[in-house]
Amino acid sequence: MAYEMKPGQGSAFPNESKTEDWHADFRGRLMLPDGKIHWVDVSNKVAKDGRKYVSLKVGKECQPSGQPVYSAAHKPFPADNTGLDSDIPF
Repeated sequence: MAYEMKPGQGSAFPNESKTEDWHADFRGRLMLPDGKIHWVDVSNKVAKDGRKYVSLKVGKECQPSGQPVYSAAHKPFPADNTGLDSDIPF
């Protein structure tokens, strides 16, 4: 069964595009309780007193609400066959 994001849930994956120290360590999506899906950045930080913590940043809305999000990569499920390879022999 495919992953379907639910209100109040989300996930972030390692940021493979990170090239600068200020870039987020993880990037992903979060569905707010109202059903809107926003980008989220997660970074590992160290406080002045040496304690480690995780910093979260919720960004702009990334997808109109009401559309289901499937897969570990959180890509929208296509509404039609556009973008699908029609040369598959089965």
